[in-house]
Amino acid sequence: MTSDLLNKSRPWDKILAQCRSELDSLSQEERSWLNARLSAIAAYQIELDRLFRLADGPAACASCSGSCCDCGRHHFTLTNLLGALVQGLEPPSPDYNRPCPFLGRNGCLLEIATRPFNCVTFICETVEAGLSPSGKKRFYELEKLLRNEYEAVAERYAAASLRGLLIALERMNGFPLLQVRGAESRLCRQTLFEKGVAL
Repeated sequence: MTSDLLNKSRPWDKILAQCRSELDSLSQEERSWLNARLSAIAAYQIELDRLFRLADGPAACASCSGSCCDCGRHHFTLTNLLGALVQGLEPPSPDYNRPCPFLGRNGCLLEIATRPFNCVTFICETVEAGLSPSGKKRFYELEKLLRNEYEAVAERYAAASLRGLLIALERMNGFPLLQVRGAESRLCRQTLFEKGVAL
């Protein structure tokens, strides 16, 4: 159903074009606020990945063929897409015939800094056991800091929830993805409420 919706009515290139256009239209103040959040997200995710690698995470994932990664169909969010675009990265085209649309033959196709929250914060028991006590403590501190940044973006833009980009597109029903919540978006939120769309 979601795959059909994407392919028939919202091709990936149109989603990218809309997001780029809205990003370019942001005021300097709004863009600075967003850039600060996205920079923090990227830094936290890179540090989380460093800890994952210190715990020999790649070997643990290889031993189970990355079965956790097969659960990521809706993990990629507007925040992840924005993170790629502000870094000048071209996000890979998703393949919605796969359990995770960004999972390639050799693992995740996304840069670490722009991977979904769930993907960089989930560790199995094997990986967790490979962390030192201080590493484990730092991992969960970073997870909390990272969640706060994602939630700040989601509180500002209705389409940036952790539920995933495609779900957000369906909920937004044509409204701008970067519509700032607040006084200027009351009409947008009222219209969505009247349509029965949960924000």
